[in-house]
Amino acid sequence: CDNINSLPSLCCYLKLYINIIDINDNLPYLIYPSSINNIFIINYTNKTMPRLKAFDNDIDLKNRFISYSIIGGTLNSSINIDYLSGQLYLLSTSILPLYGTLIISLSSQINIQLTILIHDNQTDPQKFLMSIQQYSYSSQLFYFISFISIIIIIFFLIIIFLTFYFFKQKQKQKHDDDPLMNTPSTTTLSTRSILTTTINNKKIYDTYYSFGDSVTPDIIHV
Repeated sequence: CDNINSLPSLCCYLKLYINIIDINDNLPYLIYPSSINNIFIINYTNKTMPRLKAFDNDIDLKNRFISYSIIGGTLNSSINIDYLSGQLYLLSTSILPLYGTLIISLSSQINIQLTILIHDNQTDPQKFLMSIQQYSYSSQLFYFISFISIIIIIFFLIIIFLTFYFFKQKQKQKHDDDPLMNTPSTTTLSTRSILTTTINNKKIYDTYYSFGDSVTPDIIHV
């Protein structure tokens, strides 16, 4: 504004846009092997291993320095890497062909997983990969069929158990509702009466002979 004592006061308002560029905001990325390829195929016929290449778009040269390290994967015990250059080294050549994964850390900022196939002239990489895919598909199919079979067996076992349980419950209910099963048996009662009478007669008979002539024979018929 101009001098505020002047009348009228003249002022002007402006919008100011500030763009702050952080030179350390870029993450390193791998340029070789390309991320387009799903499998990194390495031909070890000449006994040489490739070198990984990564790049960082930071302006500062110190931030553009990239370090390489292996932090995991199924091949972490079979392959080594140079910390500064990214050169790969195969620790043993007696296990070719070698197939698996490798997790690479770039400057401890980003982790990249590579699927690697290392072969020599005795192995056709395409046939080898096809055989692995077929084996993987067969394994998945086997596990799926096994899972379905177990589910079916469990289902039938439950059905059999429930059928047996309800059958026993029905038999028990039928037994409880039968009036003949709740009425005392006349045959049983008659048998008990006959046995009781026989026992009593036997006692009287024994008593008669135990007293000898002092007891008259008429007591036997009482």
